[in-house]
Amino acid sequence: MEAHKYEGQHTLIEKVINKGLCVRCGACVGLCPYFDYFDGTVIVMDKCSADTWRCLQVCPVADFEGTRPDRGTTGIENSGGIGRFKKVIIARAADEDMRRQSQYGGVASCLLIYSLNKGFIKSAVLTDKGGKFSPGGMIAKGPSDIFDCGQSRYSASGTLSALNRAIKEGQDRIGVVGLPCQMDALERMRLSEPDGKERSRRIAFKIGLFCTWAIDYRALHAFLIEKSINTPAKKFDIPPPPSEKFCVQTEKGWVDFPLDSVRPFIQKGCTICRDMTAENADISIGTLEGREGWNTVIIRTSVGEDIINSAESEGWLDVDSLADENFSHLMEASLNKRKRALNNYAE
Repeated sequence: MEAHKYEGQHTLIEKVINKGLCVRCGACVGLCPYFDYFDGTVIVMDKCSADTWRCLQVCPVADFEGTRPDRGTTGIENSGGIGRFKKVIIARAADEDMRRQSQYGGVASCLLIYSLNKGFIKSAVLTDKGGKFSPGGMIAKGPSDIFDCGQSRYSASGTLSALNRAIKEGQDRIGVVGLPCQMDALERMRLSEPDGKERSRRIAFKIGLFCTWAIDYRALHAFLIEKSINTPAKKFDIPPPPSEKFCVQTEKGWVDFPLDSVRPFIQKGCTICRDMTAENADISIGTLEGREGWNTVIIRTSVGEDIINSAESEGWLDVDSLADENFSHLMEASLNKRKRALNNYAE
């Protein structure tokens, strides 16, 4: 790695933040003391003259020699659209109440609580619901914390700032749930110098969430205020195709908007993201089309496979096979996102 070619924080600001490409993953926040996250945006607190340039190495948008995982440069043919995997199934939490408190099938919440109960993880880095301010990262220590984070946000959240905080506190056996960009940042962290491998060893289990794009929180907040939604939303949802709706649950009930009404708020950095299914996770989870209350689950690593098998055998998970039609749709959607991103990146 020829790090002397880069100017660390200055390069990250110039090439990513100033160009509007920051996806607010939170990987740099707390890793460098001069980056902070507040209400949906990464803030530069002061100039940094450190010679490690760790912030640049972990950024999922920046190109830094030695830290872009192979997936980013091998093109669309090698991965078939969804990256390497052992098996693709459908699953749901066996407990109905657990599903009710989660998004769709509740598989992520189920696996986290199961892993905590078994001592496989000691804590989990998740995204909270936000409130007065944007959603942000939090360190969950028990089931109630996990359920508090059990719904989708569809906006940037700075989640990995909580991971950096947990590592600084000396925590280990950490579970992490995040978007594809955040899983990418974790893989970059593993490959980074001087201490990336050591930091990466603190993570026991990575759950990635399918993501086509994320919305700029501040733009979404302004939009909702304009539509007379003045209190924090209880829940968001984008139902599977062909709904084309963005749904917001308020204290008075659900309000639906055309999906096109929020597309202008998609983060610019999302347009060059090639990964829909969180290819660097141990397990990737998304919505299942055509079968309500179930998740599509991509098992990628031995770690993920062991946890799924154990949770199923002990009655925590209901598992079934994925229909060929659903698998084809998943591959097509993932491949289309990659093609769009490669075209946008070339521009």
